[in-house]
Amino acid sequence: MSNTQGGVVTAERSSAPPLIELDGVVKRFGSVEALRGVHFDLLPGEVHALLGQNGAGKSTLIKIFAGVLDKDDGIIRVEGEETAFKSAAAARDAGVAVVYQELSLVPSMRVADNLFLAREPSRFGLVNRRKLVADARRFLEEQGLPLNPNARVEHLPFAYRQLTEIAKALFGEVRILILDEPTSSLSRGEEEILFDAVRQACSRGVGVIYVTHRLEEVFKLSDRVTVLRDGANVGTFETRDATMEKLVSAIVGPSHEGVVSEHVRYERAASGRDVPPVVELVDVSNDRLHNVDLAVRPGEVVGLAGMTGSGRTEILETIFGLRKVASGELRVSGEKKRLARGPIQAIELGIGLVPEDRHVQGLVLDHSIERNLALPHLDQLDFFGLFRRRESKTRARSVIDALSIKTPSSGTQAAELSGGNQQKVVFGRWSDPTPKLLLLDEPTVGVDVGAREQIYDVVRRVVSSGSAVLIVSSDLGELLMLTDRVAIVADGRVVEVLDVAEIRNEEHLHQIVQEAQS
Repeated sequence: MSNTQGGVVTAERSSAPPLIELDGVVKRFGSVEALRGVHFDLLPGEVHALLGQNGAGKSTLIKIFAGVLDKDDGIIRVEGEETAFKSAAAARDAGVAVVYQELSLVPSMRVADNLFLAREPSRFGLVNRRKLVADARRFLEEQGLPLNPNARVEHLPFAYRQLTEIAKALFGEVRILILDEPTSSLSRGEEEILFDAVRQACSRGVGVIYVTHRLEEVFKLSDRVTVLRDGANVGTFETRDATMEKLVSAIVGPSHEGVVSEHVRYERAASGRDVPPVVELVDVSNDRLHNVDLAVRPGEVVGLAGMTGSGRTEILETIFGLRKVASGELRVSGEKKRLARGPIQAIELGIGLVPEDRHVQGLVLDHSIERNLALPHLDQLDFFGLFRRRESKTRARSVIDALSIKTPSSGTQAAELSGGNQQKVVFGRWSDPTPKLLLLDEPTVGVDVGAREQIYDVVRRVVSSGSAVLIVSSDLGELLMLTDRVAIVADGRVVEVLDVAEIRNEEHLHQIVQEAQS
């Protein structure tokens, strides 16, 4: 069982054995040891945070928990009994449920159908849809999840797809729940919905392994923290005894003491307000936006703050040509543009996009790093119908070195990279040449503290070169740190635009966003 103190779930220690325990677990991929004698245990009713940089071994450990990978050495015990999960089905039968960053939903099906997939209630050999929907609705209400059981998943905002995945994991006889970056695209209000669902699961004795790069969440939710570095244990801490500095030091190691552990506002000269905008939306409306006015000038960072579904992403998509302008004007460098050829024309005009979902929209996962980096620049790499392979390889190596992408070679498939390194590849597409306007949609989702700082450095270099950045982020502290101005978005409208100096702190910005939505 568990109780709650100040918002933190606090497990009541008992004499019962851990739900699951790993002792000296080793996993090798060829000559590489991904896990080097890892120890980890999870108690009933506790939230145990698992931290580490991308490539530290967290994903490998999760896959062993889930039965996707088999260990090469060491012992796994479930409630004191030695076991081994030889398959994902065996792990599920033992009560292990995993919510990965890559969602496993069927987009064309409704929320209720995804919850009951392969276990639909039937009557006379036919699916009893009335009972299916009623049971799904009751379950969602019990969990406090604001999901419509009849909504088709493909029509949901990404954050609500993520909540559906979490609901699917909680549905059934779950004893061990593993959440891999569950709040990556959730707003503050949606985070609290998730946290309440986790607390409710813990109150039933479920143990939760919580993987996150957002360290502030660790202090809000977890009882204990285990940090991995280079496939080995760095330490396990009681959350009440840990500090932000202690966790950052454990995660990045002594060679990265300069890494920023909290959002610190960086100062630079603001761009002149009399400079013509790089991009300007004048009274723009389409299927999701209503009379939007917004200007982004050279040398500035403008943030878009709002709830999920407010229209933040749709503003970026309209500028990049993914959504047509129904009325109003989209001006690029002062000239009215229709972007009839969509993203191709936007790229030609010097606009780049780092999308929200890198796996679906940002990368071709079964292509190499080199090919992914080349995609926006194929016209430059074409020589009378022949692909300039040597130039492409040189360019890829330059990006890999500049962004410290951890990979054996530029020929490595994007799917084989950690989340942070995948995101660096998406950023790397726009490093040469630097676009006039870089559009960023949740740019630090699923990346560790070290990779996040490198991404922030990219943003700073972009604006210092005279280009502009328009950024969507659910991390309000990140917006306050990076931006010059913040546009508040609600119901497809830009409600107001504030200088960052007018915003007192993250809580103040959260309040402004909530008031705009109401």
